[in-house]
Amino acid sequence: MKKNNSPKDILDKIKISKRILISLHDGPDGDSLGSCAAMKYFLERDLKIKVDLISRDKLKDSFRLFDFYKEVKEGKRIDGVNLSQYDIIIFMDFGDLKYYSEKDKLDIKGKFVINIDHHETNTYFGDLNYVDKTRPSDCSILLDLFRGWKIKFDKELSTRLLLGVYTDSDLFSLSKDALEDAVFLNKNGADYLKIVNIIKYSVPLKIKKYFSLLIDNFRVENFEEYIVGVCGVSKKQVEDLGLNLSEARSAPNYLQEIGGLDFLFVLTEMSDFLKGSFRSRKNINVSLFAKELGGGGHALAAAFYLPLMSIKEAEKRVFDAIKKVGIHKINC
Repeated sequence: MKKNNSPKDILDKIKISKRILISLHDGPDGDSLGSCAAMKYFLERDLKIKVDLISRDKLKDSFRLFDFYKEVKEGKRIDGVNLSQYDIIIFMDFGDLKYYSEKDKLDIKGKFVINIDHHETNTYFGDLNYVDKTRPSDCSILLDLFRGWKIKFDKELSTRLLLGVYTDSDLFSLSKDALEDAVFLNKNGADYLKIVNIIKYSVPLKIKKYFSLLIDNFRVENFEEYIVGVCGVSKKQVEDLGLNLSEARSAPNYLQEIGGLDFLFVLTEMSDFLKGSFRSRKNINVSLFAKELGGGGHALAAAFYLPLMSIKEAEKRVFDAIKKVGIHKINC
């Protein structure tokens, strides 16, 4: 079984590279953008390494307000570029490469892979791995690595990292460690108010309409002795609002604010798959449910994909998986 490599091993390997590919994960969130953009900034500023930063999916419209958004080449797939020109592929915020591709596994044979992640279900798929499941975000892990490597934290680097720390902790509501990370980054020049203005106060109208739709589609189910929130969103509803995957995946974070639930799940019908997400409200380990459905994630927040089917059929499959796995609580 693969284990973590040392930060020194990772830095030594990076230093002998001339060109590196970094990819955001599917439906990129703030932690994916922040961690990938921060790593790119460090590699180019300090090590003078050529870096290509790509994203298979479009980013949220609000992310376009960050200057470093322009560094991302959208609509570029890993399996659609010439990999022979790269010495390393760095994956950050990926629990498993199977989430990236519609195939069972992304074909990157012969390429050296570095895996930096914080997901509970990470499979240690890299040639070098650095996984810390206790950290609230991938940007928090990079913060640890950069400190250990004695990297200079300037305004630009700190702001990129703070984006992931802020968003993946659900605006500091899920982790006191995230708040401590933010204090450090703010002391090193991070533009906290810009991040708040973009993430909290520059929400596109279509997203607010989406949130209203989610409430209309939301219902509560009694499952054994637990209260479960259930929400399904059809492909037509997604298309009518003009949502991309990055925007559509914001649903569970919004719905988890509803009180009285033990956990919830959302099923969103995209063009060629169903995206499923769990959120725990009472310390229930929802990653076990996601894993049974072929996905993974964190104990309190996890996700999975299903082939196209009716929302009703998908709900049955989810409840069958929950029943099979059983409900297990974690100590927080």
